[in-house]
Amino acid sequence: MGADREDVTTWEFLRVETRGASEKVWLSEPGGSSTRPETHWLFKPATVQSNGNRQVGDWAEAVAATIADDLDVPAAEARLAVRGGVEGVITRNVRPAEYDMDTGRLAMLDRIDVHLRDSLRDRSASIGHSLDNIRRTLDGYAVPPQAASWAACAAYDVFVGYLILDALIGNGDRHEQNWSVLRARSSEGPADALAPAYDMEASLGFQLTDDARAARLRDPGALESFASKGLARRFDGDLKTSLVDLAARATQNCSDAGRARIASLLDSVERADFEAMLARHGGVSEVTRRFAGAVLEINGRRIQDAIRA
Repeated sequence: MGADREDVTTWEFLRVETRGASEKVWLSEPGGSSTRPETHWLFKPATVQSNGNRQVGDWAEAVAATIADDLDVPAAEARLAVRGGVEGVITRNVRPAEYDMDTGRLAMLDRIDVHLRDSLRDRSASIGHSLDNIRRTLDGYAVPPQAASWAACAAYDVFVGYLILDALIGNGDRHEQNWSVLRARSSEGPADALAPAYDMEASLGFQLTDDARAARLRDPGALESFASKGLARRFDGDLKTSLVDLAARATQNCSDAGRARIASLLDSVERADFEAMLARHGGVSEVTRRFAGAVLEINGRRIQDAIRA
């Protein structure tokens, strides 16, 4: 049985999150403080389409966080929640108190000579937001704090871990404001670092109706086709590249330590019990859960084939 939603109605309101197209608010957990960002959570209401279809992005984000945790990919904690009767998801702030945080967009503008065109309006890739430019930008950054299993790696290696996670769950929304870097507030403090992954609700066929999911489950070819249509549309030059192929290509520029860690990550994907992970989160139909499990199994196999070829 899945866990109940956490009622955050009485949590302290901090501010409205202005980035992104959907309405979101920052809240402080009970006993939290405005000076302790690790006690802050972003509440995102579930989206209901104009035709009445209730998307399951909140559930998909909670599942994605569970998968990331199981695979040891640094990512924001996420829980199903309800606020004032509105269902959604809360994700924990990934910024520790000793850091400021800049989006990937700002990091790229600061580190390399590249012009970025805003991508949020037309839902396509920003000019300059390419895999190579991301690698150049992350040169010199440390891995995310507390990412012990990645300690010998470079920040870019960890970012490749994010791409593998995206390929697994079918998240095609890793645009330049959906990854960030952490900047130490003091020169005597920790090194600047890549931030953990976040904002992964656009996953696992979150926007489909149950009728559409059921139809694909009845047709193995349609199910395979759906999984293969997960595209890296947020990466300049790769709008028609599959998420799996992008992740596989990205591994070619990993450090030696990164390649070893990616090999371990692939072992974890191969051993993963996706059915058990999905069962930890309730609030969706059985067909939604079955569809998500099938997509994870297909993409897990595709990732193994592409990277270990």
